[in-house]
Amino acid sequence: MKRKLLFPERLMLGDGNTPFNVVSTIRIKGTISEENLVHALACIQAKHPLLRASIVDDHYVVQETAPVIPMKIVHSTDWITVTLAELALPFDTTTAPLARVTWIRAVGYCDLVLALHHCLCDGGGRWALIKEIVALLDNPAKDIGIHRSLLTLEDIIPAAQRKGWPLFKARFTGGIIKYGCKLMAALVSTKGKSKTNREKDYLLHWKLDAETTSTLIRQCNAMGVTVNTALCVALAAAFKRVKGDQGAAKVTCPVDIRKYVPAITKDSIFAVGLSITLEILDDHTKPFWTRVQLLQPIATEKQKRLNTSMLQALEYAHSAIPHMIRFLTYGKLNYNLMFSNMGKLDIEEHWNTFDIDTVFSPAVIGPFANPNTVLTSTFKGQMDFTFISNDDFLAEEDALAIKKAFLQILKEVLPSTTPILTV
Repeated sequence: MKRKLLFPERLMLGDGNTPFNVVSTIRIKGTISEENLVHALACIQAKHPLLRASIVDDHYVVQETAPVIPMKIVHSTDWITVTLAELALPFDTTTAPLARVTWIRAVGYCDLVLALHHCLCDGGGRWALIKEIVALLDNPAKDIGIHRSLLTLEDIIPAAQRKGWPLFKARFTGGIIKYGCKLMAALVSTKGKSKTNREKDYLLHWKLDAETTSTLIRQCNAMGVTVNTALCVALAAAFKRVKGDQGAAKVTCPVDIRKYVPAITKDSIFAVGLSITLEILDDHTKPFWTRVQLLQPIATEKQKRLNTSMLQALEYAHSAIPHMIRFLTYGKLNYNLMFSNMGKLDIEEHWNTFDIDTVFSPAVIGPFANPNTVLTSTFKGQMDFTFISNDDFLAEEDALAIKKAFLQILKEVLPSTTPILTV
């Protein structure tokens, strides 16, 4: 089985050697067995062809008898230390699988850390894998099904978009993208510049307590805005407080492609996504919630315009990938950030043989110049945040100040007299 990497997958592959990984951790309270974990990994690998795939000449090549997903057991360490190590450890993309698991054993609980190459799947696919692993740990006899083929562009792009005017428009747009990427790359000099030092990556983590999380959700509902939009404005404001004029003026938010493409089911492994970029106006003469309300219709309209036509256009711009990588790696960038909100996680807390104690939001960092990424998810009524960056780009002390400013902003704008607690 073989398929060419689509444009977003190829971009996330990078040079094939530099790490571009995404790491997810789940904490289990209770006992699991090594036998069941090995069995669970074998089952998900049997189900998903991409977990048996290597990359050869920009193609996924699926092996029917691929090596098993590596699993190692460690003690006396913490999930953040393991996560940073996994983010920095490259995969050999010429050898399957592009996944590995670390099992952190501790007294009374264990952490399962799943690392994937980012070209393999998006956030939805990553979460699907975690749910399947948990279900199989609890019940090794569970049937999780089989995917017998790789999703292709034809599965994503409706037939009507692959002919006539939509096809012409896609080719034309692809040509513009190629020209624009070449122009941007030509304006970037690599002289005296080096790639980011991965040893200087860091990860900040915090949770909002259940009361604050509930208050934030109720306030957003009362104001007629989404939690995602409110958090974008709060994060941008926090960056502005710390970095001044260099603060984040744009926030890019990935959107789950499964909402727009029925062929990509909730349990599909797929790395092609959609996103919107929001420009956050620096108008602090207006109250916080007024700014959020002004941004909301813009965010809503951008999401309404999301469709698969851009993915088709990108396929006609494949030759622009080296130029785009050059710009993203060496271009002069400000402190804009990627913000991903996975929302309320659809997984049970209590299982037959164990409980899910905590789901930590994922961590991802790529080989590009701007690594600023904030991810959040909600489990057991608490919003969980990870903030990933690199000390060469954004000093860790500044990131800590941004976290503090973000929490202070929530304290200022939420209708509560109690302090915001983090854990």
